[in-house]
Amino acid sequence: MEAKNTVIAKLNLHKYPEKLILNMPEGAGYFDELEFDTAFERERYDLIFIFVFQLDQLKDELNSVIARQALRDGGYLYFAYPKKKNPRYKDYIERDSLLPALSADEDGYVPGSTLKFSRMVSLDEVFTIVGLKSQAKAAGKKEASKSSQRVDDYIARIPDIERYLESDPEALKLYSGLTPGYRKDWARYVYSAKRPETQEKRLAEMKEILGKGYKTVELYRQRPEAQV
Repeated sequence: MEAKNTVIAKLNLHKYPEKLILNMPEGAGYFDELEFDTAFERERYDLIFIFVFQLDQLKDELNSVIARQALRDGGYLYFAYPKKKNPRYKDYIERDSLLPALSADEDGYVPGSTLKFSRMVSLDEVFTIVGLKSQAKAAGKKEASKSSQRVDDYIARIPDIERYLESDPEALKLYSGLTPGYRKDWARYVYSAKRPETQEKRLAEMKEILGKGYKTVELYRQRPEAQV
């Protein structure tokens, strides 16, 4: 019962007037204290909380919420997904693959929406929660605030990437084996983002892409299956 009460308090779920919770495992009872819909019965909600078990399912549910415009301004969309080595399910989603799957820009926004990556918290030993807030982008960003896009401006950040990869010798070997131009390009991709959480997301994305045999994020995005 403690985990059930904790998530309600941790995410302050009582404050949302209209709530929708989808795909909750039978008998879980995480939200017994709350009143909520279990299917889309209203046009819009203040809170949508969805349990997902595979990455493709998360993407489908995310796209469905965006297409329906089902979340009110200021509302929250939460996904609960099973952790790796969780004690209950064979299915799991790795954190390093989840963040790139959201395809968020450097400010944390999911393309084509007002959904902004906001937080990631543990629900219990089985599930992790990732949260996105419906929040309009601030208008009129100053050009002067943009980060440099010249690769040579990021040479000094290459050691930072190498330190990040020290915990993964295989990924470090892949990165170190790249030509200097590719290493600088990754440094630019990661550190041109201003927000630390975006840099972390891109570092995780870089590890995944290198592990799949692609030397740059551009080459990865041009792979045949991404063009379908």
